[in-house]
Amino acid sequence: MLKLKYGNKVQTLGAMRILGNMPVFKLPGQNSKIILGNKVVLNSDMKNSNTALTFRCTLVCGINGTIEIGDGTMLNGVSVTAYEKVSIGKNCQIASSTFISDTDFHPVNAKVREQQALGYKYDFNEVGKKEVVIGDNVWIGWGAIILKGVNIGNNSIVAAGSVVLKDVPPNALVAGNPAEIKKEFNL
Repeated sequence: MLKLKYGNKVQTLGAMRILGNMPVFKLPGQNSKIILGNKVVLNSDMKNSNTALTFRCTLVCGINGTIEIGDGTMLNGVSVTAYEKVSIGKNCQIASSTFISDTDFHPVNAKVREQQALGYKYDFNEVGKKEVVIGDNVWIGWGAIILKGVNIGNNSIVAAGSVVLKDVPPNALVAGNPAEIKKEFNL
């Protein structure tokens, strides 16, 4: 079904499961794409899910954006936006209301932002964009926000409600706004 609607813009690398409502995919550019690994689960089942889902899974790419989700990863009502690239590793668990983005969406320069708001053309290079990489076996708790340029190491945990502004090393638990390392694991 995805192939019929999106062609090669959505690639599935094996079996996948969509629970509940169809996820929202936005792929406006010729180069925008979503790559879903084997056994990926996109859970938007607000009625039957055993978790408190508040949103449907939403995957949004900019004109040249790419979202890659690794084998065995489960997104529960998660929103991901990639104007460049967001990579999520294998066997990750990402909770509802989590937001992951590699862009600021709007220019920092107030004059350029005003042009944007008024519908005038502006230089899209004025909008901050930087790749997000989430390693394997990462658990991201409910309502976390992962912002542009962040790398989260393998086996790490991001506590519910955390705002991640900087890199997280492997085998670490981060929490807070801004997220800080609270514990490191010896794995």
